[in-house]
Amino acid sequence: MTPPENIVNEMLLANAGSGKTYALTTRIIQLLLLGVEADKIAALTFTRKSAGEFLDQLLERIAKAAEDPKKLAALAEDTEVETLSAEDCRRLLAHIVHHFGRLGLGTIDSFFARMARQFPLETGLPEDFAIADGAALESARERALAACFSASTGNDAALQAMIDQLRLITRRNGERNVFQTLLSQIGNLHQRYCETPKGIRWGNAKAIWGRTGAPFSNAGEVAPAVENFRRTVKETHPDLSPEAAEILEGELAAVEGFVAGRPWSKAVKDFVEKRLCSEPKSGNLQITRKKTGRLELNEAVRTARADLLATLLKDEFSALLERSGGIHDFMAGYESVYEEQVRGAGLVTFSDITDLLARRASETEDFETADAWRRRVAYRLDQKFDHWLLDEFQDTSRTQWSILCTFIEEVLMDDSGTRSFFYVGDTKQAIYGWRGGDSDLFHEIHKHYNGGIEEADPLAASWRSSPPIIEMVNTIFDSVGQLADTLQLPRATVEKWQAGWNAHSVATENRDRPGYAAWHTVEKDPDAAIDPQFLEIREILAQVDPISRGIDCAILLRKNNEVAELAAYLQSEGIPVAVEGKSNPCVDNPLGTALLAALRNAAHPDDTLSLAIARGFPSATAWGLDEPETFRQNALQSIAENGYAPTLRSWIDAATLDPEESFLIARAEAIVAAAEIFDEQRTTREGIGQFIDYVESLQLQEAEAADALRLMTVHQAKGLGFEMVIVAGLDKSGSGSGTNALVLGPDKRDPQWGTLLPTKDIAKQDPELKAQGEQLDAESRYNDLCTAYVALTRPKYGLYVLSQALGEKSSAKHFGKHLQATLDPDWKSGNPEWFLTDFR
Repeated sequence: MTPPENIVNEMLLANAGSGKTYALTTRIIQLLLLGVEADKIAALTFTRKSAGEFLDQLLERIAKAAEDPKKLAALAEDTEVETLSAEDCRRLLAHIVHHFGRLGLGTIDSFFARMARQFPLETGLPEDFAIADGAALESARERALAACFSASTGNDAALQAMIDQLRLITRRNGERNVFQTLLSQIGNLHQRYCETPKGIRWGNAKAIWGRTGAPFSNAGEVAPAVENFRRTVKETHPDLSPEAAEILEGELAAVEGFVAGRPWSKAVKDFVEKRLCSEPKSGNLQITRKKTGRLELNEAVRTARADLLATLLKDEFSALLERSGGIHDFMAGYESVYEEQVRGAGLVTFSDITDLLARRASETEDFETADAWRRRVAYRLDQKFDHWLLDEFQDTSRTQWSILCTFIEEVLMDDSGTRSFFYVGDTKQAIYGWRGGDSDLFHEIHKHYNGGIEEADPLAASWRSSPPIIEMVNTIFDSVGQLADTLQLPRATVEKWQAGWNAHSVATENRDRPGYAAWHTVEKDPDAAIDPQFLEIREILAQVDPISRGIDCAILLRKNNEVAELAAYLQSEGIPVAVEGKSNPCVDNPLGTALLAALRNAAHPDDTLSLAIARGFPSATAWGLDEPETFRQNALQSIAENGYAPTLRSWIDAATLDPEESFLIARAEAIVAAAEIFDEQRTTREGIGQFIDYVESLQLQEAEAADALRLMTVHQAKGLGFEMVIVAGLDKSGSGSGTNALVLGPDKRDPQWGTLLPTKDIAKQDPELKAQGEQLDAESRYNDLCTAYVALTRPKYGLYVLSQALGEKSSAKHFGKHLQATLDPDWKSGNPEWFLTDFR
């Protein structure tokens, strides 16, 4: 056996399905063949499932090579060890087994948690800290938030700023669950607060704009500016129609009535955007459709308009900064409570661990302190890694890298050829920016070390997908640059996409693989009871019949609520589905909804909505809901005497579920099981409300079902492959342009200030905020491309992409427009009856 002399530091860009895990395991086998001990290798990825698959493939490749001469020859070629023998492979297996307990294969989170357990005091953690799951974290946030509100007074500026922010978010997004929206906002803002260097308070005008302070700070007062605009319009447009004059006067009255320092009303916001910020090509503001309803933007009107806009923006920027500062103060209080009540009690998240370790790593700026820190880590872990392999690097956050680079930089500085760094990923699959992933790091690090890391030939051939699917992927994504103007894509989005794009090919072994890809456009029907795209999905399922044919089929959507809605619809059609990831089997079905509604009405007789929901279930009469008061008395008596589980069991038995409705039967057992646990743990003080809260907060891991369709978000599908995939909902807007988002600038890599962003039209009035808004928009549009790419590269044989039909002149900016610009109407490729062939 003659392995290569040394292994260089490398960056590898790999398309979806091109064998990224194969490349990683090859790298590890090469290291082992060089004589590197297994416990000197750190191979980190992002999910436990990926880490498990990684180890499985490593062991499987070596074991098969030890038994099969063809596999042995292939492994020898991959590792560039021509004389590799079966005996060599058996020795490698024995070596791995011997070092199994010390293997550095796992997730980044688990590696950081391992470090933190060795340095609890230095990182500010209790020695016996525990990792919080989703339910525990939400409960902890609720307690911390409640404590913050309790400590605030009615006139507290920080509290008022948080309430104003929540009001703006719910008004813009139409959110109905205000409390969940508040928790979500707290989570996002808390993350930004932790990313903000100490000593920086959001909303500091001098930090953002320097000595000049906030824009328009020298503008006059609103009332005189409104009167001047009114007078100028009358003087320059005496022929303005009475109808147009009345509309304009109503708008000006709304502006005069707004309260300085408070968020703008919708009327004021619309006036600013339509009358003061817009620049129509005709040079006229069209107040009514008639010719006499036009307001010409002559020099006098423009001057008066600019003066009025400046006075309004002075107040808006001042209010925005004040709200930003208030929210920062609120989050400082929240962080203090969170530190005391949550982290101090030993309950932490992986994000907490990462942030605390990053603070510790930031204290190692010079070589001596960094080296001392590395030695202490190696000593306490009883392990020093000489070779680092990082998977899915496009999802690495800057905070995570600030910790890892402390160790990896030492490797890169070592010119002995006995240590190495290898990272692999695909910037086109960077869909975790919302949790801190920064795909810019992928190429940035390669450039930073200036020749210290070689760029390997990219992996472009797909070992997963059939030719028609790859044809569709190339057709849609290869022309992003040429279609930038048509799709209104920011230049930064296009440049970033092109930097990571490689045309896809099909692996030689798969070129004759049968398959099919098609684009289905669906007419919008706002009055339809069922989403038309859901109906189209139902038609595709009826045609292919994947469950009966034993085809592994997944349906991918963008959002969790869309997954839940589609699951409910398909279940009502008698189609078994399994919702991916953690879900609540007690409330994702009509039976569970009806049972909880009946309990709510029993606890609150005036809750007529719950009564109506319960009565909508076919078994309502059998439960006695035709006589609500009698039902209530019987329900309360049964709960008091028997408990929740026997009570619900009696209602379920009365429902006489069809034995063939396996889904509902399984859900019935789930809610009874939950009730049994609650009965065992409850006290006499806990009533129906506590039971309902308990049931609704359950999050259970769904088992993979062979006889059901798999429904999930695109994010949950990342890293997975399916025989058939239906994709819908990509034509819905992504994360938006960032209005009311908290940004850290001028560079998020080294933030010097933070502020909320105003609307796009208002941000345009200031170069600094305009640049931040454009950056957020570019990131959002790039994320839309990545999300679509991940979705379309999951299938092996069949791909069906659905989007809303658009008019030829549609100015839409969502991915449906992208499909329209790249595909012919009703585009399809391959055999539409692929499922009738011997496709496997």
